[in-house]
Amino acid sequence: MTFIRRLRGQRSTDVRVLKAQLDLTSQTVRSTRLSSPFWALAIAWLGSNSFGLFGRADFNIAVFVPVIVSATMILSASVVSIYQYDTSENNDYQRTMPWFSRIVAMQAVISAAWGLTPWLLWDPGSLVNHLFLASATVAVLAMLVVSRSSHMDMFLASILPLTTMAALRFVTGTMMVDFGIALAIPAFAVQLLVDGRRLMNRLEEDSRRRFQGELEETRDDALRKRFEAETANASKTAFLANMSHELRTPLNAILGFSEIINQECFGPVGSARYKEYAGDIHSSGAHLLSLINDLLDVAKIEAGKMEIAPHPLDAHRTFDIALKLVGAKAREKKQSLTISVDPDAPPLYADERALKQILINLVTNAVKFTPEGGRIAVVAGAARGGGFQILCEDNGPGISRDKLDKIFTPFSQVDNRYDRQAGGTGLGLALVRGLAELHGGRAWLESEYGKGCRAYVVLPAEPPKQAEPEAEAAAA
Repeated sequence: MTFIRRLRGQRSTDVRVLKAQLDLTSQTVRSTRLSSPFWALAIAWLGSNSFGLFGRADFNIAVFVPVIVSATMILSASVVSIYQYDTSENNDYQRTMPWFSRIVAMQAVISAAWGLTPWLLWDPGSLVNHLFLASATVAVLAMLVVSRSSHMDMFLASILPLTTMAALRFVTGTMMVDFGIALAIPAFAVQLLVDGRRLMNRLEEDSRRRFQGELEETRDDALRKRFEAETANASKTAFLANMSHELRTPLNAILGFSEIINQECFGPVGSARYKEYAGDIHSSGAHLLSLINDLLDVAKIEAGKMEIAPHPLDAHRTFDIALKLVGAKAREKKQSLTISVDPDAPPLYADERALKQILINLVTNAVKFTPEGGRIAVVAGAARGGGFQILCEDNGPGISRDKLDKIFTPFSQVDNRYDRQAGGTGLGLALVRGLAELHGGRAWLESEYGKGCRAYVVLPAEPPKQAEPEAEAAAA
C-alpha cells in the first residue's frame, strides 16, 4: 500500500492540469468506443470453436466477451458525455474532483470487462489457447497503457483489474506453462508501470509548463493594463488640476466685478434689473468656483499632493464657524440643526481648513437630502477605538446598503427621488473620506433605506508624530 500511495502522489491540485488529464482520458474513451467492441469480437471468434485454431470455447459463451465490452464502452461514453457537459462552463476544483473519482472507477470497470476474456475463452489442456489468451491479455494491457497514461490513478485502474483477473485464471490452470504465464503477466504489468510513470510525469510537467506560460502571459497583460490605467488616471488628475487653475483666474474676476456692480461701488447702475442680474452672476460664479475648488482638491488628493498641517483646535469654535453658513440653508428648509460637543471628547488635532471642509460637506449633504422640517444633528465625542469622532445624523430618506460603498467614489450619486431635486456633483463625500484619510483617520456611512443616515468621521486623538529625521536631529 505504501508503494501504491507513493505512485499515486502524482495527483495534481492544479485544477487546470487535472481537467486536461480528464479531458485526454475522455477523448480516448470516445475514440475507442467503436474499436474496442470490434477487437473483443475478433478475440472471441479466434478463441471459440467457430474458428477452432486458438481454442474450442463454446461460441455461445465466447460471444459474451464483445457483448460485455460493448456495454461497458457504451456506459463509459455516456459518463464521459455527462462529464463534459457538467464541466463545460464551470471547472473549479470542487466540481472537477468528484468526476475524477468517477472516471477512475469507469476505467476499472473497463479493465475488469477485458479481464473476463481468459475466463470466458478458457480451453483446459490447450497450450495454444493459453498462449493465445496470454498474448491477447498482453495486447490489451499495452493498449490500455498507451491510452490511459495521462494520470497514475487512471493507469492503475486500467491495469490492476485485468492483471489480477488474468493471473488468477492462469494460476488455477493445470499445466506448468500456466504458472509461468501467471507470473509473467504481473511482471509485465509492473514493467509497464515503471516505464509508464516516466511518461506520465513528462506529460504532467508539459501541462504545468503550458499553463504556467499562460499564467505569466495573463499576469503580464494585467500589469500592462494596470500601468495604462494608472497612466490614464494620472493624466486625468493633471488635466483636472490644470483646467481648475485656468478656470479659477477668470472666475475670480467675474466674482469681483459682479460684486462691485451689485453693491454699486462706483455709483448707481441705472436699472434695478441690472443689479439683480449682477447678483445672479455673482451667486452662479460662486457656485461654479466651489465646484472647481472641489475638483482641484479631489485631484490633489488622488495625486498625493494635498498638504495639511494638523494642530490643536477648539472643537466648539471650529464647529460653530464652519456650520454658520450651512445653518442658514437648514433654516430655509425649516430643518432643525443641532451641534453638540461631548465634554469628555478627546483633544482635536486637525488642519482647520480641511476640518471645516469635512463639516460643511457632511452637513450640506444632510441638508440637501433631508426633507423640509427634518432633523439634523452633529455630535462630536470619543470614538470606541480611540480618536475624535464626528457624527452627522439625519432623518432623511436614507441609502440602501448595496450603495454605501459607492457613495464615497468621486461623482457617485445615490439614485432616489430626492436626488433629482437636490442636484450636486457627487464630490462632497469623496472629499470627506480623502481629507479624513490624509489625517490618518477614516470615514464611513451607516444607513438603511427609509431610516435616515449616519455619517461618521474619526480623526486621531494624538498630535501628529514628527518625521524620523527631525526626531533624530532633536535627539542629537
